[in-house]
Amino acid sequence: MIAGAARCPEYTPAMIKALMKKLDMNEKGFALLMNVTPCTVRLWTSGAVKPCGTAKRLMQVFETGPEIVGKIAGEQARADGRDS
Repeated sequence: MIAGAARCPEYTPAMIKALMKKLDMNEKGFALLMNVTPCTVRLWTSGAVKPCGTAKRLMQVFETGPEIVGKIAGEQARADGRDS
């Protein structure tokens, strides 16, 4: 199991945009999810900068298990005092 997870895809701008579409997120929402600035997301989606290893792993997790995004968003809403 660990050996199969050892490699992350090299997320291209097109792959990142496709992931954002799959998650139904805009740049700002994706930035919040990834814990980066919207400027960083713009750099990734323009191809000016490649995501680091940790960012790629997070994208892989969100791509293979998009349901986790809802859980994270629900936890954030509760932490902010909002209902999920």
